[in-house]
Amino acid sequence: MNKKILTIGLIAVLVVLSIATIAVMAKTDLARLEIINKTDQPVAISLTSGDTFYYLTVAADTTKVFTVERLVYDQTTWSCENTASGTLDLQTYMKLTFTQCNREAPNKGEKGMEKVHIDDAPYGVDMRFVWEAD
Repeated sequence: MNKKILTIGLIAVLVVLSIATIAVMAKTDLARLEIINKTDQPVAISLTSGDTFYYLTVAADTTKVFTVERLVYDQTTWSCENTASGTLDLQTYMKLTFTQCNREAPNKGEKGMEKVHIDDAPYGVDMRFVWEAD
């Protein structure tokens, strides 16, 4: 009898822990956007999607983390005295690193951890931060 009660109790604890883990891991309506500004000038990004609008700024040599709605945005970016517009897919976590002005972009980074250098940054079809120079 005691083994049966212990087994049922253990199963109940495992079920409760499983449900709690799933609840914690559930996708929220918000995503993190980390912007690392390695330039000597401020960086700004405006994001719009329907009625949703954000204007984000990051001072020179600073990193900021923002929490925004999980959407694909039309974006305009100001960096190193240049402007570019395009799209930004924020369905999941995104880290954008703005590389130093007046130097070639070292590489494009990886999907979700992309490097931005408006003048010459290489980018590929799989990237989530996409622009066309103005």
